[in-house]
Amino acid sequence: MDMREMVDKVKKGEPLYGHSELTPYMQGVAARNSRYSALLGHVVPWMNFVNHNQHGVDTAKYYQQAERELEAERLGKAES
Repeated sequence: MDMREMVDKVKKGEPLYGHSELTPYMQGVAARNSRYSALLGHVVPWMNFVNHNQHGVDTAKYYQQAERELEAERLGKAES
């Protein structure tokens, strides 16, 4: 996803990486399997279709951008 989609999710209050019915432990297992799957990908193809929030990305930038946009919208409405 790009910055626009992630910021829109933050503004709507949705989780950034979707909902998962798995326990946090199982999400961690899926994330680790996904992270190291490239090491033996040529031997055993390993697909991961689990939603988890452990992508190694600093999500603060999405929240900061959403705050800036919400503040700009608030100021724009105040001027009108």
